[in-house]
Amino acid sequence: MNKIKIINNPSSGAQTNKAQIDLLCSRLLDGGYTVNKFNTKGEKDAYNEAIKACKEDWNMIIVCGGDGTVNEVANGIATMDSDIVLGIFSTGTVNDFGNYLNLPNDIDEFYEVIKKGITKKIDLGLASDRYFINVAACGNIANVGHNTDKSLKAYFGRFAYIIQGVKEVPKTITEPMKISYEKNGKMITEDVLIFFVSNSPSIGGFTKLAPEAAIDDGLLDVVIIKKGDRVVDIAKLFMKILTGEHIQQNEVEYFQTKEIEFLSDEKISVDIDGEFAGYLPKKFKIEKEKLNVLIKE
Repeated sequence: MNKIKIINNPSSGAQTNKAQIDLLCSRLLDGGYTVNKFNTKGEKDAYNEAIKACKEDWNMIIVCGGDGTVNEVANGIATMDSDIVLGIFSTGTVNDFGNYLNLPNDIDEFYEVIKKGITKKIDLGLASDRYFINVAACGNIANVGHNTDKSLKAYFGRFAYIIQGVKEVPKTITEPMKISYEKNGKMITEDVLIFFVSNSPSIGGFTKLAPEAAIDDGLLDVVIIKKGDRVVDIAKLFMKILTGEHIQQNEVEYFQTKEIEFLSDEKISVDIDGEFAGYLPKKFKIEKEKLNVLIKE
């Protein structure tokens, strides 16, 4: 894996990453790797560059950015059905998947991971025609990622998401969504506050939101938080998410499936890996061993 394409989102996360990326490139060049860096400028740039890299003879794509940039690159690779390796050097506001893989953001440590070259085939979720590496979600607070002002993300990093999340909590609790889905052959219609369809257990910085999820089990984990009778109970429920105890509560529906479709008569937006991805209805399914990723030993 001596030919490495770096796809960098220079506007991702805090505006202090240019020196880090340049240092990574220098470290790789000094180590004898062939390196080409591509800076994204707009939407789908990372996706298109990933497709181009798959068509050429690159061995690895390293993504420098947040979950949205990682998603674009993963979609490009999956679209080409390529075995090219995806590495994640986290520089974005939120890097759920890079953190889940426990990949370091220290240059020397990350270089050692690249040198060892240990990879793993993982599953991807598919929401209609778009892949997700981590999670698809619906609900006011689930839309924090794409509702947060980009300039705030650049200057305040993850704190910008916290600010926006606090703003969305009252709407999340008081304005439920009416959705329908099929489970065990039965169609269910109910009022919910938020739902997640996840490929990994780590969502939005919560490491146990889908506690039984695994990126190589061929299953999607569905977490549905239903409307409760009292606001105080819902507030307590959200606190239990920190420990994974929420799945034992009556207001939570938690199950695993290979495929599920969510329907609604309302205009409900869908968030995929922190980015806007259209509206319900959407069909979600798992695609087994669809992506080759760099991992720590």
